[in-house]
Parts: sequence; structure tokens; C-alpha cells
Amino acid sequence: MKINNRLSRIDDYGFANIINEKENALDLGVGDPDLKIHPNIINALIGGLNTNNFNRYPSSSGIIELKNAVIKSYKDIYNVNLSLEEVVILIGSKEGINKIFACCCDYGDYAIIPQFGYPVYSSSCKLWGIEEYKVPITENNEFLPQLGNIPKNISNISKIFIINYPNNPTGAVANSDFYSDITNYCYKHDIILCNDGAYNEIIEKNTKPISLLQFDSCKKCIEFGTFSKIYNMTGFRIGFAVGNKNIIKSIIKVKDNCDSGQFSPIQYAAIEALKLNSDYKESINKIYDHRRNIAKKILKSKNIHCYDAKGTFYLWCKIPQSYTTDEFCMELIEKYGIITTPGYYFGNYGYGYFRISLTQSAELIENYLNKLKVYNIY
Repeated sequence: MKINNRLSRIDDYGFANIINEKENALDLGVGDPDLKIHPNIINALIGGLNTNNFNRYPSSSGIIELKNAVIKSYKDIYNVNLSLEEVVILIGSKEGINKIFACCCDYGDYAIIPQFGYPVYSSSCKLWGIEEYKVPITENNEFLPQLGNIPKNISNISKIFIINYPNNPTGAVANSDFYSDITNYCYKHDIILCNDGAYNEIIEKNTKPISLLQFDSCKKCIEFGTFSKIYNMTGFRIGFAVGNKNIIKSIIKVKDNCDSGQFSPIQYAAIEALKLNSDYKESINKIYDHRRNIAKKILKSKNIHCYDAKGTFYLWCKIPQSYTTDEFCMELIEKYGIITTPGYYFGNYGYGYFRISLTQSAELIENYLNKLKVYNIY
């Protein structure tokens, strides 16, 4: 049987198998929060089962009540004004990231994606028949792409540029200067700029969250959001995209032909999540700050270098001297019972690195990491 040749261009999704590496190991591999869901969210989910027609097909673009809640959230947090036509509700932001390539690119067009980056960027390009230009992000430049190093012939033919800040896998946070520069760059070259904002509000204490749309005066950009991370709702599969109304309209058109909207009680649960006040988010970030500081301190004492992350719940670490990536990650599993993510899952530039996900309790992180030996200094 002949299978679509585009599938032969992509590997199996690596994260699907990480959890099966070893039974009873501490999973610091997948970014799946361990924290409890706020009871208001659960009650809203249950209450949604009492709404009229909850069991029927919802609008593929999302219920108006949730769209309005997203609009209010962007106004309150970022002082960004949105209309209903500039919002679409997604079955998780991952869905929207995949569909944006189909909406904006023809077969054979170019997309600029970060190297390293969330694997879905690259696999989506391959699935939709789009050519990738992988722009390097390095620690020397705070994991921000150097726009001046992108060849002009690539800038002139690319349709879309995907960024992701706060960044997975590095934990890097972009600043206002960067957002101003990259929006101007994309306007100049007529490139659609998209920020995967899954971790927008998971940031270090006393740091104000930033949205790409705060710098999008021409309203040409798109930002993806999710309820998975800050609200611990990964299994709910609920997210959104906001921005340019013509692109939003195109996403809805693809959704109309590929799937339906998310189960409406889940959307009502998302509305309640957006009603939670800043104290809730501060409490979540306080937990991740505590875990991050513990992990950084222990890893430093073991001579394992990690980037000084300011956002997300990840740490991006260097493989110790004299180890390959696979050798070290397997030693962590077999000798210490710790599952991490090999850096090359995020692209070939990730060889020599591994990612730690801070999605276990501080006590477990401390107990397991303290078991590590002291490695040779680079």
C-alpha cells in the first residue's frame, strides 16, 4: 500500500514515547503540568452539562461567550483591543499552529521557523508541503533569532515566520525591542508573523507579560494562546488564535472543512479560567519560580550548565563533557530514574543539550537531582 510521501518526511512524534522510557521514573520530559485545576474551572465544566444543546455540534469558530472572554483578557492584560472577527477558539493551540500553514502558504512556499523549536512547526511544514528555513537561536543572543542573518532571498519568498516567546525549550523571554524589530522586519518583507504564546503568562516574578499584538499596529500578526499551561488544562484541548481577521477567517474555513468546535462545556470551563484573578496566576508562577531556582542551584552544583530561564517551566541544559546526548539522557533514566527530553527533539542544533520540565513537585525535583554525580567541567 502506498502511503502519502509527506508522511515519510517526518519522524514519529517524540514526546508520545518519552513517558514509556521507564516505569516508576520521575518524568521531567513532557510539559504536562502536575498542578491541580482550580475548582471554579471544574464546576464550570460540570455546569456546562446543564446548558441548552450542550451535546450538539458547537460552532467551529467557538462560542461567542468564550470569544468575548478572550477579548476582555487581552484588553485587561495587554491593553490590546480585539473584535469577534479577530478571535477563533481552537482544539488546543497545537491545532491552530498546524492549520496556520495551510491558511497562509501554498505548496512549496517557504516558512521561517526557529531552530531549535517546538517540533510541530517543522512537522506541520512537512505535512502541508511547505519548505522550511530554520533560523538559528543561540544562547549568545539570548535565544532570539538574528534577523540580519536571514538571507535576502529567503526573506523575499517566505510567507510566514513562527516565533515562540516565552520560549520552549529554552525558557528565554523576548523584550519590547525584539518585538518591535521583528514586526517591522515582517511588515517590510510582507511576511505573516505568528507568536506561539503558550507560555505568555508563565514568567518570572515581577515580570509583566508581553503580547506580540501590542506591537502590531497594522494588525497583520497572529498569536496563539492555550489554557493548557497556566491553567493546567492540557487534557481539555482548548486554545485560541487572535489577530488579523482575514487569517482568522481562513483558519475557520479550514476548521469548517476538517473538524468541529470543541465540546461546549469545555469552552465554558475556559471562560471560568479567564475569570481567575491575578492572584491565581501569581500563585502558579511562584510555584514554578521555586522549582526553577531549586533545579538551577542543584544542577550548578553538579557542574551541569543550564540557561538562566526567565519564563516557561523548562530548563535548557548542556550535556556534560565526554557524553553524547543519548548517552547522558539514558544514564539519567537508567542510573538515576529521571526522564528528560533530548535536545535534538527540537531540531539538529539541539544535539549537546537536554530539556528539563519542571512539572513535578519541588520535593521530587530536589530529591532526584541531588542523586546526580558531579560531572566534569567543560
